[in-house]
Amino acid sequence: MDQPARFVISCTRAPQRVGQLRRISAAYLRMWGVESCVDSANLLISELVTNAVRYGRTEDIGLSVSYWRGKVYVEVADGTPGRPEVRRPAAEEESGRGMLIVEALAEEWGTSEDGTLIWCTIAVPEPVVPKSGFWCEWRQDDDTLLAHAAMPTPDRAIRWARIQMRVIASAIDASLAGHVWDWLSDGWREPAEALKNGEGFTLALSAGPYSFVWHARPVRFVPVVGGRPLPHLVEEEPK
Repeated sequence: MDQPARFVISCTRAPQRVGQLRRISAAYLRMWGVESCVDSANLLISELVTNAVRYGRTEDIGLSVSYWRGKVYVEVADGTPGRPEVRRPAAEEESGRGMLIVEALAEEWGTSEDGTLIWCTIAVPEPVVPKSGFWCEWRQDDDTLLAHAAMPTPDRAIRWARIQMRVIASAIDASLAGHVWDWLSDGWREPAEALKNGEGFTLALSAGPYSFVWHARPVRFVPVVGGRPLPHLVEEEPK
């Protein structure tokens, strides 16, 4: 978007305008593709327009809603000079929380120099974009999970599998078997080709009484913050 998307409306100061302006604003936000802000914008517009209807000094009130570079801007003009007070009413009070809600929901808020217009901004959350990758597992033959990881490419999946294979072989005191497995895999060309073609691949290996299965499959990952192990794709090579 090269310039702000914006609509401006003026209407009489009447209680029914609160719901009408809220619905109009929600329709524009959806049209602009920022549905994630609709709920917050509805609350903010409700509070600001309600204040304008109750305390405005002009016959009309004006509402402007715009979207530009990751932010939604809301402006309400009511002709009332001064900066609204953020009150913290007692639990038994039934009103007086309007600007407290604005302060809590808005990224920023303020007034024009003469106080006749109040504005606030809402940060638009970044869209959640699923990423393609591969889910990899090493398991024992009884299905006990030994290791797992999310990898972004077939090469990274194969590399992880080979490293974990050596770790497993060392853990069961079969380091030589690990080298044999790597050699028998013929450079892991077959599983690599399968993953590159968007197919899953299962490789079964054994050493004495031990049997293991490596499996990898293409998946779509939704970015998630936090957790151990990290549930999202590793973007960079480990140092």
